[in-house]
Amino acid sequence: MPKHTLQIATLGPDTDSVLVGIRTLPVHKLYLIHLESDKQIAQKLTADLSSVLKVEVETHAVPNNDVLTHVLEGVAGILRKEKENYQDVIFNVSSGEKLLGCAALSAAFVNGLKAVAIVNGEPLLLPVLKFSYDRLVSQTKLDILNALQKKGGEVESLEELRELTGYGKPLLSYHIQGAEDSQGLVDLGLVEVRRGDRGKSMIQATTLGRLLTLGR
Repeated sequence: MPKHTLQIATLGPDTDSVLVGIRTLPVHKLYLIHLESDKQIAQKLTADLSSVLKVEVETHAVPNNDVLTHVLEGVAGILRKEKENYQDVIFNVSSGEKLLGCAALSAAFVNGLKAVAIVNGEPLLLPVLKFSYDRLVSQTKLDILNALQKKGGEVESLEELRELTGYGKPLLSYHIQGAEDSQGLVDLGLVEVRRGDRGKSMIQATTLGRLLTLGR
């Protein structure tokens, strides 16, 4: 039987926001996401919490460079490992540097997690989608994005994308350009298409498109 709530929290030198989140929000297991430069802070807080909380606490260090990518990958890994064990996931994005918080909020958006900020000592639910962004995108569209990611984010033609995905060109065009009854990846802001040599369609994943694949 799944336990109730997994709580993930960003962590920086100011640990008060993490403590408020633990005190005011349900938690049966806690993950602390922190920069590598704050490793000692994470170790101390973990030791302190372990002595007073009857819940498991784990830490996840993020390199100080390319924080956004590493947070998205880290959160995706945590969810793959833990999501089936918990009925609910809450992401406290209040502590740590601004970039860490922004990356955490992006991860919450991509994965459809409840995100909270601590304001005046109280948790505030942030306006993040209540369902995973990838539920707005069909499996075929996700396959296209994953294929682009494997090629560094861009292909030089629809033919190249056909070879990568195994989908026919008409189906690829439908999911990329969309139609009256369905938004394509271009409409969703996940890819861009431009004309290359000999009229070929060069297809490139946008930043949001790349983030969506990292979050999975």
